[in-house]
Amino acid sequence: MLFRSSLRFTRRVAAALPRQTASVHTTCKALENKEEKQDVTSYKSSTDHSVSVFERLHKEEPKAVTVFEKTVANTKTSIYAMAILLGALGFASLMWSIVSEMFSSVSPTNVFKMALKKIKNDARATAILGDTIKGFGDPHSRTRKRLQHQGYEVAGTDYLRVNFHVEGNKRNGVVLVDLKNTKKGWKTRYIIIQLEGFPHGKITIEDNRHETDVEDLPDIDYSDIAFDAVEDEK
Repeated sequence: MLFRSSLRFTRRVAAALPRQTASVHTTCKALENKEEKQDVTSYKSSTDHSVSVFERLHKEEPKAVTVFEKTVANTKTSIYAMAILLGALGFASLMWSIVSEMFSSVSPTNVFKMALKKIKNDARATAILGDTIKGFGDPHSRTRKRLQHQGYEVAGTDYLRVNFHVEGNKRNGVVLVDLKNTKKGWKTRYIIIQLEGFPHGKITIEDNRHETDVEDLPDIDYSDIAFDAVEDEK
């Protein structure tokens, strides 16, 4: 009886061993897979962390600037500032010239209009040049509106000279106009037409040099000068 009980127990244990062994094997396999996943996750995390730290250090690393690079940058800034300043000065000078010519009574354009009007009203000019007289600037320019003019100074006094061309139905000529800035303002010194072609000649429309240039003569008071009497020799 006892022997039969032992045999049955042995058979039960033998039947249960494969199931327990398979269960243990399955449990071990699951633990190994879990450990492998944890190792991979830990490796990725450590790798990502190291890469991010490297990138951050690389980005935060300051770039060394050499003395040559600083000099080049300062030179470029100075050149740009100088170019802007010169451009502003040039623009201001151009605007000042335009405004001065527009509002000044002695601009080359106003002098041209004044002299041409006097020429058209002069009987000698119309008789020699013709009844139809036109005035224009440089004949070699595209629009013939460019007037030849020059400002100059003599003994501290300002002068202005303007030259232009006149064309009539009979003859042509070159007009010379000269003005002086006197104590009473700008005055016309002369308006003279030099005739072109043959015969040569000139037409004096206006000549005030005996009035405008008298200011340049020294003021001498002769009242205090004593003259010695000279006896006539017989």
